Amino acid sequence: MTSTIAVLFVHGVEVKDPHYADNAIKLLRAEYARACRGAEAAELEIEAAFWIPVVEPGLDKIVRASFGHGFTGWTRRLNDLVHRINNGSYLAMLPLVVSGLLGRFPGLPKAHWPTLRWAVTYFLGDVIAYQIAEGSAANYDAIHARLDEALAILAERAPEAPLCVIAHSLGTVIASDYFYDLQKAGPKKPTKSAPRFPTALQRGETLTWLYTLGSPIALWMVRYPKFDAPIKLPGRTRSAATRKAAQWVNFHDPDDIVAYPLRTLNTHYADAVECDQAVSVGPPLLGNTPISHVGYLNSRKVMRPIAQRLAMLTRSTE
Repeated sequence: MTSTIAVLFVHGVEVKDPHYADNAIKLLRAEYARACRGAEAAELEIEAAFWIPVVEPGLDKIVRASFGHGFTGWTRRLNDLVHRINNGSYLAMLPLVVSGLLGRFPGLPKAHWPTLRWAVTYFLGDVIAYQIAEGSAANYDAIHARLDEALAILAERAPEAPLCVIAHSLGTVIASDYFYDLQKAGPKKPTKSAPRFPTALQRGETLTWLYTLGSPIALWMVRYPKFDAPIKLPGRTRSAATRKAAQWVNFHDPDDIVAYPLRTLNTHYADAVECDQAVSVGPPLLGNTPISHVGYLNSRKVMRPIAQRLAMLTRSTE
């Protein structure tokens, strides 16, 4: 039987927290143990890619130059609230939302609507920074290098393991681009994070499950109208067990204005994506608003079906 399953998390915009996935990992492990029903189960080896440090310095520089150091302190407080939300504290959502209603705040004369300014600067800024600029793919390549590093760490523990990728928001676009490039261009040139002879996991050959949460991938098809071929799950072909267990599920909350269905885009996505799974995520009351976008990683409604599907591989190889 498969002794190990590798899991890679990829975050979305404005996540200045290398521990952003800790609560999600805890939920996934608990639901996986429950789904295995006490049977001998494959070990989960989990790594969270953390790419925001690539673009953060540039955005911080813009903020300081435009609004001064007082606004920098404001963003630190908001980032702390986001950290608490990432780790399952929906109570931290309340001061974040309330602060968004403030048009002025003492000590911030240049930054009107400071929380909304923070949101636009860092949320939209991350998206803009990721794009390939004319003559330069520096940020694009540097962000993908962070995924290289995370997969290299996983490969040290599970070089041939079937791979599950759980990506949120802009992270779904990054993950899609990353594996698309691997599948179209082949393994990258050797770097410090990628050895001369990468493992099957690092080459993307074991990608078996893909879970996109609150995904705006559909919007990227406007920028690349010929980009109509979604990534494949090569792990399907590695064994009868992985062929049965493999899947791509796109989780989307209907109240999440960032999230789009994928299967309706074209016949290619209809074949690649098993299901556009509508879920209701986020805190009480606010979960019925666009704020639901931040709720996927902390939702058992998302982590439970993922864990059950991973456990299917264990049960199918008993």
